[in-house]
Amino acid sequence: MPRILITCPLTATPVSTGYRSPNLDLASMSGSRAFRCGCGAVHVWDARAAWAEQGLTPAAHAPVEMQLAGT
Repeated sequence: MPRILITCPLTATPVSTGYRSPNLDLASMSGSRAFRCGCGAVHVWDARAAWAEQGLTPAAHAPVEMQLAGT
């Protein structure tokens, strides 16, 4: 299942947000979310900053509920 990624603002590297989705429509995602990054900081992100690994594009997939990894 593809991970939802953002760019860490401190290290400028892609990092997982802790969310995974088999299908993705970031345009349907509202609000912001926060997570503790591997750099140690808590980052707040929203759909504008996120993308899915494995080449999924937001407009190409039906909306799904985001699920926390490991749940």
